[in-house]
Amino acid sequence: MGKLKSNIERTSDMHIAPQKIRTGLSHMSHNTIAFPEIKAIESEINNALSDSEGTIREMCSHISGSGGKRIRPLLVLYCGLVFSKPSGSLEKAAVSAELIHMATLVHDDIIDDSEIRRSRPTLNEVWGNHSSVLCGDYLFAKAFGILSKNKLYKSLALMVEAIDSMCNGEIQQAQNRFNKSMNLEIYYEQITKKTAKFLECCCKSGASIGNADERQTAIIGKYGLNLGLAFQIIDDILDFRGDEDIMGKPKGEDLRQGIITLPLIILKNSDKYGPLANDIINKKILSEKDYAVLNDLLANTGSIEQSHNIALSHIDQALLCLKSLPDTPYREVLSNLAEALRFRQN
Repeated sequence: MGKLKSNIERTSDMHIAPQKIRTGLSHMSHNTIAFPEIKAIESEINNALSDSEGTIREMCSHISGSGGKRIRPLLVLYCGLVFSKPSGSLEKAAVSAELIHMATLVHDDIIDDSEIRRSRPTLNEVWGNHSSVLCGDYLFAKAFGILSKNKLYKSLALMVEAIDSMCNGEIQQAQNRFNKSMNLEIYYEQITKKTAKFLECCCKSGASIGNADERQTAIIGKYGLNLGLAFQIIDDILDFRGDEDIMGKPKGEDLRQGIITLPLIILKNSDKYGPLANDIINKKILSEKDYAVLNDLLANTGSIEQSHNIALSHIDQALLCLKSLPDTPYREVLSNLAEALRFRQN
């Protein structure tokens, strides 16, 4: 919490124009760095799901074909390659991480009653909740099967740890919907559990397969943790400032679900506009006018800018972690992956 407070204090007097931040977040295409291994990961995912049949096969094809950034498998792969040569074990662990991510997305969409993800109908919208739950379970089973079959027991333990954390984080988030007492400490605890821990475990999974020592594994895990925190904070900003066509989902979904994220927490703490923001949020069912007022307040108080600067500080911390790792080309790739996050648009 001390680190968080220092981040807030460093950014509280910064006044970056909202347009500047929106431009940075919405032009990632001009700054995106190519990660060629994505093609191999896509192929391995398709191979892993090739023995599915009937409706399950259709559902798996739907979700795997909807794309995604593939950040988690890339982290597994690159964190392993920092310490070792390419191996089948790294590829298998990377694919299992993405299958687990896909499973969590399926279950999240059911919980949130989401209709659209990545500009395509969700599984629950097309096949209903019953079949979608089972598809998510199937993806989990596939991931665990890959890890156990290949005797990647350390990676298996890390993935179990990540899922345990995600479940607890999602439950905590659900319990804190429209929580009047929502604060930075609770927020950070939630996003660590439901997002950042998974990225940390992916990094550690790759490092363990690459035979990194305990100290190196902890450092690269810290890199992943900070990357995950930045990823989630930027995600929360995009929920207010993102382009719906690029994101592939409607804006304002978090608040409609009662999820109070970092920009709103900063706004709620504003002496001048906090009371008005709290009054609006406490309505629970907000009108379009309410959303417009909140968006104006977020822009005019610098809450978005402060949130963005905090996300950038986590990227900087992630990059700092890399400096104490072996100086290899793949350490540079991990650096590029973090840098690309600065311009995330979806």
